[in-house]
Amino acid sequence: MTRRLLPFLLLALAFALPAAAGAAVKVAPQGTPDRAMSPERALSKAEAAAAGRQVRGVDDLTPLLRQIAVAQPDLSRHDRKRARRVLSRPTGSGGSAAGNYTVAEHKPLCSAHFCIHFVTSTADRPPLADSDLDGFPNYVETTSAIFEHVYQVENAQMGWRLPKSDGTRGCFPTTACVNKTDVYLQDVGSQDLYGQTISDGGQDTISQFAYLVVDNDFTDPAFEQYTNPIEPLEVTAAHEYNHVLQYAYDIELNTWMYEATAVWMEEKVYTDVNDYLQYLGSWSQLNSLPLTNERGANDEFTGKTYGDVVWPRWLERAFGDSSVLAAWQNATKTSPQSFPVGAFDLSLRARGSGFYRAFTRFAADTAEWRASNSAFIEGSSFPNVQRAVNGSFNLIHLKPQGFAVGARLSHTGYDLFDVRPSGKRKIKLVVSVRSGPRFALALVGRTGSQTGGTAKVALKRLSRGGTGTVTLPSATQYSRVTAAIVNGDGRTTGFRFDDGEWEWRADRVPYSAWISSDFKPPSIKHRSPGAGKRGVSRRAPVKVRFSERVRHVTSRTAILVGPGGHKVKAKVTLRGHGRSLTIRPRARLRSRKRYTVRLSSSIQDRGANRLAAATRSWTFRTRR
Repeated sequence: MTRRLLPFLLLALAFALPAAAGAAVKVAPQGTPDRAMSPERALSKAEAAAAGRQVRGVDDLTPLLRQIAVAQPDLSRHDRKRARRVLSRPTGSGGSAAGNYTVAEHKPLCSAHFCIHFVTSTADRPPLADSDLDGFPNYVETTSAIFEHVYQVENAQMGWRLPKSDGTRGCFPTTACVNKTDVYLQDVGSQDLYGQTISDGGQDTISQFAYLVVDNDFTDPAFEQYTNPIEPLEVTAAHEYNHVLQYAYDIELNTWMYEATAVWMEEKVYTDVNDYLQYLGSWSQLNSLPLTNERGANDEFTGKTYGDVVWPRWLERAFGDSSVLAAWQNATKTSPQSFPVGAFDLSLRARGSGFYRAFTRFAADTAEWRASNSAFIEGSSFPNVQRAVNGSFNLIHLKPQGFAVGARLSHTGYDLFDVRPSGKRKIKLVVSVRSGPRFALALVGRTGSQTGGTAKVALKRLSRGGTGTVTLPSATQYSRVTAAIVNGDGRTTGFRFDDGEWEWRADRVPYSAWISSDFKPPSIKHRSPGAGKRGVSRRAPVKVRFSERVRHVTSRTAILVGPGGHKVKAKVTLRGHGRSLTIRPRARLRSRKRYTVRLSSSIQDRGANRLAAATRSWTFRTRR
């Protein structure tokens, strides 16, 4: 795992919006998420890193090595041999990804659950001070004690499954390490690495055992932000050991779930270090990227992947620590198997919720996660989440009766917009999306300061897409109002083995959104033929004039029904700036028959107010 202080990322690519007049241009992260790296490419990069070469775009070897371990059975015979060398332990004769010890290792220090391996010379040696003269340096003994504490929290207290046994691997020159997790101290800090979790080669199961490599002193420049070298050792132990436990459940899950959970575990074991906060500056500007984004482990979006820790941080407050563990316990029970969103969905359904319901509330809660009533533990120390900006990096202000803003959202991403009530006490957010995707919309008002004030969330879910509204009464009382548009659709159609990615049902879904203070429904000012009219010409069209401009008028929402309940084939037009509807039958109506005009509830004004149900249907009868 590599963790470093990350600068705020500049967001630079504008999405094209619908051609509606006055539509704003929204800035979003560059492009769509990359596809997962191929196993062959991952293998080449890991070999280069093992040889001590600087590898562009590789900040963390653990995801690469996990991918290689998973892909072993499908590699060519030659590449399988290369993979076994890369995955070999530092004491072996192969080309270990961590690099090999160049001298014989000292007798390892074995405790109840771990064996700490080290050497006493070369750059890999830890500090050799030995206060009690027992042959084991103080640093090695401290490392052993830290890992035993990690075990007590993660396994004994939180109930995570024990690591899968590696038998006698790593036991030379002693047998004291049987069925214990091996930790190798090496100078990986010189490569800006904290540590690595490596699954031994030759395994062909979804549950695998692994060993750890941890820096030998944490004194390199990469760790200068810490007050002492013990802090990075502590969080690295909590993080990397959690990967070992994760591998015992399912080694085939996606990187984002591994890293979000492991970073979360750092905070559970060593609360006071707060190492996870360094990722939130980047994450808070990348909220429109999917939560499941597989970019990040090895590129400029590292902060997004590790910053996904905010998801389990929210879950622990809403559903308890067990909700995160249950997701791992359910990993092999999902359909399809090893689907992270499905694993969380199973966990949350058992708690009366579900992924879609929970994620949409999570997204809305981030709008004011610094407030005094935040749904996030330590939320007051989080950075402000990015509101949408235009091409000049100015905030987009949504105002009542203003123009619509449009953009696209992929699965498990969301947008936040600044809202200006403009003196309107009661406002609503209107969001329109095509039928199908699971979206949500929210208005979030905050009274008082960002960290001292309180937030109120009004949330509406669109489980089948369409148009929806959410209302915020007394909008002018708030210091800040935010509109949230959420694509909470985490459904998949399957896994693409050619590029190692899931297919998603709802990617790059276009939507439009606007603020309205119009709560008065439209009415029908005139209709022809009128209700109950007799002797109507068989060639006469149906004409309706509305009190204001309406939307969603089509041949499916405005129909004429004839004898036997059959729909009359007709041309439907909306003119007069959206106020005049005409239904013109394509053939003469039948003589002396009753016909019914039916207008759908989908017909609504710009404030998404619907026609009154009593006015949407009426009948007339034709002449001879």
